[in-house]
Amino acid sequence: MTDSDQDEINEEPEVEGPTGKPSRGRVFAYMAANVVGIALIIVGISLLFWVGRPYMTLYLSGSTKVAYQAKADGPAPKDNRIIIPEVLVDAPIIEGFTEEALEIGIGHVIDSAVPGVKGNTILAGHNYAYFVSGDQNLFSLLHLIDEDTPIYIFWEGRRYTYKMVDKRTVPRDDPSILLPTSYEQLTLIASASSWDSATISSTRRLLIRAKPVKAAKK
Repeated sequence: MTDSDQDEINEEPEVEGPTGKPSRGRVFAYMAANVVGIALIIVGISLLFWVGRPYMTLYLSGSTKVAYQAKADGPAPKDNRIIIPEVLVDAPIIEGFTEEALEIGIGHVIDSAVPGVKGNTILAGHNYAYFVSGDQNLFSLLHLIDEDTPIYIFWEGRRYTYKMVDKRTVPRDDPSILLPTSYEQLTLIASASSWDSATISSTRRLLIRAKPVKAAKK
């Protein structure tokens, strides 16, 4: 008898239950693998939903965009206001870049210019998850804006139309954010998003620069 034959004889048969069913260890391993697989599927679906959330929001908000556009094309509201129908922005402009101002609308940096004159008009808003209730999410879809997207600013009874010329992310303390200009410019500021708004950075800022494209209308 060879050594290999002896090894085969010495091998212990796989232990099964009294009725010939798989052993308890094998059943446990099978169940654990199933649980891990299901968990991975749930995580994947959740991540896909979270990353695609801004696009789904826009896709499901066609009637809202139409309503915002109609409002932007209509008579000027009594308050100062910013409307960007394509990214679901319709908010009052509050004087001051303070937490109190950002809780109810978009803040106008006091030392910056105002629409219609030479200089840098700077507006800032919060960028939180879009489904957060209240007005904390006014700029949560701002990262989806492109060069063809009109930005409407209503200021003291007149409408000013802008279009984006530059979009970038910069460090929160970048001094260029608040620099004045010798020409008319609109700057929009929000916390920068990554993974298409899956996460929000506390150290970087999304910066939108826009230029006027139409004369002011009452």
